[in-house]
Amino acid sequence: MNPTTPDPKRLPRNGFPKNGLRGGLICALVLCLALGMALSGCGPATSAQDEAGSTGDKSDPVKVCFVEVVENDAFVTMMNGFKDEMAAQGYDNVTYDVQNAQGDTSTLNQIAAQLKSSDYDVIVPIATPAAQACANAGIATPMVFMSVTDPVAAGLMADLDKPDKGITGTSNTSDVKAIFEFAGKLDPAALSGKVGILYCSGEKNAEVTAKAAEEYLKGRGIEVEVRTVTNSSEVQQTGAALASDVTAIYVPVDSVVQSSMTALTEAATKAGVPVLGTDPVMVQSGALESVSCSNTTLGAKSADMAIKALTGTPVADMPVEVLASDDYAVNGTTAKALGVAVSDSGDYRVID
Repeated sequence: MNPTTPDPKRLPRNGFPKNGLRGGLICALVLCLALGMALSGCGPATSAQDEAGSTGDKSDPVKVCFVEVVENDAFVTMMNGFKDEMAAQGYDNVTYDVQNAQGDTSTLNQIAAQLKSSDYDVIVPIATPAAQACANAGIATPMVFMSVTDPVAAGLMADLDKPDKGITGTSNTSDVKAIFEFAGKLDPAALSGKVGILYCSGEKNAEVTAKAAEEYLKGRGIEVEVRTVTNSSEVQQTGAALASDVTAIYVPVDSVVQSSMTALTEAATKAGVPVLGTDPVMVQSGALESVSCSNTTLGAKSADMAIKALTGTPVADMPVEVLASDDYAVNGTTAKALGVAVSDSGDYRVID
């Protein structure tokens, strides 16, 4: 027998020499620890959201993607409000991209599908069409929308307090009563006859608000005429035809109509008919008045929610934030053209 080979008769039942038992156990423990570390290294890679949540380092690179069905000034104001708030909160290493569908729904859906495999840290759809496209695409990246009038009616969630489809954000619910009461004080003739409502049939948020406006007006005994468009190229002609039949035209929160607001307001003002808007950008484009929430505030509040997502808060734990309609605006030039007196009472701001 080899002198280095233990005598089988002297081996204990476990097969180890008595004087080598402790060493064998230690070796086994070391191997187990090494194997565990190796397996943990082969596990799923840490996501960008996990890293942001664990380090909390605001200087880390962050990539944000804005998604819009069409460009308009209101969206630009929202994006600037978002960026300014991110910077104010110390996020100074942020890259921003904008994906614009140029008013085409199929393009919007393609953009959303491509975002499934993107490396963005947060995706920010602007307005209802973009939010719907992104939510329906099944994107895993945290999504925070801006300016969705009715997220539940749009199918984005079942409850504003419990987002359940990977998306949350800010809502700018339109106060139709305030809009028409304001119009009546400014220009009583505006509500003296039939009131027109113009919106894009493809925008769920616009449809919801248009129906609310129609219900409110009919409740006051005011006749209503509703016209819809399918794209921005139809706005001027449809608006001009509507202006010949009504004493005022109401436009709900609608990115498509808003993108052609100047053409609409020029045609309406020429006919002596005021346009009643739901966004200060509409007033800047010639509408007589609007009652809305601030687009800058919408952007800033959405940025605050995005920061929560970046630092580890699940989207499902962030209820939708509904902003109040407290911004009253009047276009001074349009008021003059329509013979409407504008006061300096301070109850509203005048935009020339």
